[in-house]
Amino acid sequence: MQISLLNATFTSKYNDFLNRCDCAMMYYSLSFKRLSEDVLECKSHYLVAINQDRICGILPLMLREGKYGEVLNSLPFFGSNGGILADNDEVRNRLLEAYKEYSRDFASSTYITNPLEDLILQTHTKDAQICYTPLLHDFIDSRIGQITLLLPEQELLKSFAASARRNIAKALRSGVIVKLKQDFEFLYQTHFNNMVSINGIPKPKEFFSSLLKCCNDKEYELYVAEFQGRAIAALLCFYYGNAVEYYTPALLSEYRTLQALPLIIFRAMNEAYDGGYKWWNFGGNWALQDGVYKFKSKFGACDRIYYYTLLNNKDILNSSKDELLAEYPYFYVLPY
Repeated sequence: MQISLLNATFTSKYNDFLNRCDCAMMYYSLSFKRLSEDVLECKSHYLVAINQDRICGILPLMLREGKYGEVLNSLPFFGSNGGILADNDEVRNRLLEAYKEYSRDFASSTYITNPLEDLILQTHTKDAQICYTPLLHDFIDSRIGQITLLLPEQELLKSFAASARRNIAKALRSGVIVKLKQDFEFLYQTHFNNMVSINGIPKPKEFFSSLLKCCNDKEYELYVAEFQGRAIAALLCFYYGNAVEYYTPALLSEYRTLQALPLIIFRAMNEAYDGGYKWWNFGGNWALQDGVYKFKSKFGACDRIYYYTLLNNKDILNSSKDELLAEYPYFYVLPY
């Protein structure tokens, strides 16, 4: 077995590996790699394990230079899931050892695990656990990932909290209509206003324009909810393998009581299930984001904690949150 860096000669083999991997997510795709490189203007070092001219494991890595040295993420940009995908534990351990050796040269290295691995194993054996070499780390973030198993429509609805079912019914009674559209300007402006209102960091406008050029139209959908002919909410979803990413929700605050977003989620989940997808990934929240966590939990989500950071340059501990955000935009350095 050989560990190499991904290059253009491996493109077909890389895609073949992802196509047969149950844990593949949009974040591992070459489309998302191009999108991240285009928006973040960062370097990527994707490790691939090759056995008999066949890729049997991968580890996507991206890095950025800053004041304290280079920072390594798998992967950066708003909690994009990364980590190792492998055919078996032997391959996984080889890639993990390569990561441990590689990460020594970086000021900070954050490994974001794939939340589907243990979920999928648990569908085959009650007490299944992934067996791999322990991951060295100095910090575990209290960020929580939430994932819903997709089911037929009525079973899915029963898995929701009663409040979510009431919200969906209210949106329907109110005349909210959900459509598939390409209104990325509405999505961006509404998302920007939503994030600024809570002192959050919005995705840059370049992300949405780059998406159209880096991804094909089978890898994303934009759902827009309308009320009396006006767009009032939207949700960008990514699709890859067996998983759907709940990626960018947006809602006009004055229409919050109409419950348009729960209706979008329900429709998108149903259509994803009909399209053969198995998992709906809500992504991660900080433990302190109680309102967001409770909202996602209403839709049958289960929890996963998945950030592991190794800190080699201890000077980073003397820095401020604002300084790290400026030096390493959209990269994770350490818990604030």
